[in-house]
Amino acid sequence: MANTLIQLKSSTSNATPTTLDAAEPAYSYVSNTLFIGTASGTGVLPIGGQFYVNQQGQIFDKANAAFNAANTGTGAAAAGSYANSGFATANSASNYANAAFAVANNSTDLWVRTQANSAFSQANAAFLKANTPDYVANSAASYANAAFLAANNISVVGNTINLGSNTVGLLVSNAVTLTTSTKVTDGLALINNVLGKLVPPGPPAFPSSNTISIASVSSYRMTNFSQTDRTSSNRGVAAGTTVTNTKRVATYAITPTIPDQGPGDSGTLTLFVNGANTVAYTFTSASANGTYTSGGHSLVISDSVDYGSKIVGTAQGFWRSFDCSANGTVSNGWNELYITHSGASTTNTPFWYYDDSAPGTVTINNGSLTANSAAYSNSSTVPHYTNATLFNLGFNISKLSGDMYPTSDTFVTSAAGGAFSANAGVTYAQAGITTPLARNLYVSSGQATVNLTSAIISGFGSSATGVVVTGQNSYTAGTLSVTPGVTILYKTGNTSSNTVIAGEDNLFFGSTVGTGSTAAFRIVNPGSTDNPAYANGASAFDSTNGPLQTYDATLVAGTLKHDQVNYASGYLPVGPNLSSSRTGPQYFTFKFVRTSLSKFDIQFTGNTAGVWVAAPGTVIDSTSSLNGWLSMTTAYAGSGIPGANAPGNGSNGCALGGIITANTSVTTHRKTCTFGTVSTSNSTGNEVYVRFKLLAGQTITALSLQTANN
Repeated sequence: MANTLIQLKSSTSNATPTTLDAAEPAYSYVSNTLFIGTASGTGVLPIGGQFYVNQQGQIFDKANAAFNAANTGTGAAAAGSYANSGFATANSASNYANAAFAVANNSTDLWVRTQANSAFSQANAAFLKANTPDYVANSAASYANAAFLAANNISVVGNTINLGSNTVGLLVSNAVTLTTSTKVTDGLALINNVLGKLVPPGPPAFPSSNTISIASVSSYRMTNFSQTDRTSSNRGVAAGTTVTNTKRVATYAITPTIPDQGPGDSGTLTLFVNGANTVAYTFTSASANGTYTSGGHSLVISDSVDYGSKIVGTAQGFWRSFDCSANGTVSNGWNELYITHSGASTTNTPFWYYDDSAPGTVTINNGSLTANSAAYSNSSTVPHYTNATLFNLGFNISKLSGDMYPTSDTFVTSAAGGAFSANAGVTYAQAGITTPLARNLYVSSGQATVNLTSAIISGFGSSATGVVVTGQNSYTAGTLSVTPGVTILYKTGNTSSNTVIAGEDNLFFGSTVGTGSTAAFRIVNPGSTDNPAYANGASAFDSTNGPLQTYDATLVAGTLKHDQVNYASGYLPVGPNLSSSRTGPQYFTFKFVRTSLSKFDIQFTGNTAGVWVAAPGTVIDSTSSLNGWLSMTTAYAGSGIPGANAPGNGSNGCALGGIITANTSVTTHRKTCTFGTVSTSNSTGNEVYVRFKLLAGQTITALSLQTANN
């Protein structure tokens, strides 16, 4: 077929044909567009041309620019706009092509349809370029879409963006100075710095530095059994472990109350017990004060106030704060809790063991005290135990544990009682009991036998009471008073005071008496009458062997007394029987040695029938009409040498400033004895004798010599 030249209408002056017949094509070199007449022949349709080719290039350029802008972090919004523009243009080309195709297919002219189909092919090619990935238009769309996604996902960094020109207000003030080139981040920082100076500080974020614990816990050791764990934290300890956070009641409370926390106007405060959300409160701007309870647990919020009211001179209306505590009831075993604020943080998690076991009071019975080893010290021939004496103390004990037992292995102690000193106690090992203890040991049945020793106390006395034994199981201690069943006499050392008679060999000087330091001691009784004849240089009484005369008073267990006691029965150690032939007056005579002594005081507590003194070897031996004795129950005559005989002053009395009251119970009764113008410097051996008389029932519990106060 020969080549045939097909000529189209064209114009170099008109951008758009004025009219075209139906399906008639025409090309404008002004607008570089191919047109075709409409089916009615009354209009024209653009269907292709260099304009659209150029337009596709522009689409690519814009999409590529948008992509570049998106990838360089600037112009993200512009990139999206370019991408959308390119996509719209491509769709427009497709719409024109479809319209032209519809007109051509409706024409009856074969040539027109042929030309139209050719134009359609070109238009369709343009459409394909716009919609086919193989062509530039689709590539542009891809770039545009990628740029659009990148623009939407881009994170604009404020420290790279300038503020730009303002349209209202000022960039410079007394507070901050900004410029159009100030970076966004810097501007916000400057403004925030000013706001920080204007806005008062808020409350610390809950729970800040506060640490909570469970109030009123105690320390005990865990027995050997499988413990109940109610927590979500796998709590539990090995048998024998000391648990410092034990409670014996079901109720709990946290300590301390957490004060002045925030935020107190937003967020939710929640109490979690054993991993479960038990009670919660959501804050608002209103007061939150109240006790919020659920399931036996309470969240207590108090002092819910404007935080500005907490700080003098601080503006209000910015923050709210609150105090927080919690309490409740739990079941036995391991428990835990914590409190959390959804707008802040969470407390620590205190945990504890609630022990509801009830083994009861420790039971102690069948107690006994028997002498083990004995050491003696006699007084008035009556034996007394010294503190070197040990007694065996035995008893049975039960109800030693529940879920727990004491932290100390010494589970039995004995307090001092009567003649017995305290005992260091008994350990489980000493009692033959295996540790860790079993749960509820000897609660329903069985018992342990305990043996320990108890020493005699120091001092000079007697007692029929015994030791008090105490057993511990960490729940309720049990006690038992174990008595010896007899009166224990004891005497150790010569410790003495104004309230105790130290012993026959060492009577007490309460203050300075004359010159000298030798002890005052009991002498052999010179006779059975009030004023027997005596001789200087009298011997000390033998407290161990005596002999003890029927008219001798005794000094037993620290008491000077008229004695008719059978120490062979009802007393330990066993002593002499003094119950017979001792009904008459009994005497106690002692001496001391001092020089330059003309007067001194006698002080005692008790009851006496009479007191006499003598200065052997002095002129008083002859002036006294009482065998040399002077009476403290008779007043001194006022001057000279005492004594009824010449050259005495006519009276055997030697009491100065008041007489000793006889046959009457007195306390700390102190009277002055005077030798008048006579001094012990003139007596044989510088001796002074003192003689007490006691009738049935009379005793003296304290006796001492003092400086004369008259």
